[in-house]
Amino acid sequence: MKETTERAQRVAYCLKKKPVITSLMNAEELPGILQTSSNIVFILKSDIFMIEGIVEKIREAGKLSFVHFDLIEGIGKDKAGVAYMAEKIGIDGIVTTKNNIIAEGKKYGLITVQRLFVFDSVSLDNGIKMTKSSQPDAIEVLPGMVCSRIMKRIRAEVDVPVIAGGLMTDLEDFNAALGSGVIGISTSSKELWRWQDENR
Repeated sequence: MKETTERAQRVAYCLKKKPVITSLMNAEELPGILQTSSNIVFILKSDIFMIEGIVEKIREAGKLSFVHFDLIEGIGKDKAGVAYMAEKIGIDGIVTTKNNIIAEGKKYGLITVQRLFVFDSVSLDNGIKMTKSSQPDAIEVLPGMVCSRIMKRIRAEVDVPVIAGGLMTDLEDFNAALGSGVIGISTSSKELWRWQDENR
């Protein structure tokens, strides 16, 4: 439990002054991301051939690399896959919808982020149950715009930092999300990347 708290605090510290997490959708965007002031990069799409080089460049830029484990091509979605990403590739954190992958990530000291898709009250209930079971270091709620409607419920049930993701495209989305109590947003919006570089 102590390790979970320390990892959660590390995420919160990274996002305190730079709450915009840059989301890497393709390798061509990497040079631009490396030049941003963000502290955390979510790698949403890559494959077994490219991931090591991407993570190395992110590390050299002084940023933390979080891999969306469910979307990386060519790597088994199992214990061996987590071990490979942690020990061979050297990622800092893992993003996944799966409880068993959260548990494996913790074994290797990775910062774990559970991705929750919230479409209705049933999916919210299920997401909260999953969070209580897996005890991730943070959760990412998609679409992020729902955070303003559900944060009170989440706070009443679990004590986990929340990141808003999905459809976060402009400053209005950013302000609404942070106003709801999230610690950061993940986005591929270059507009929000630039805004953070210039204003925070």
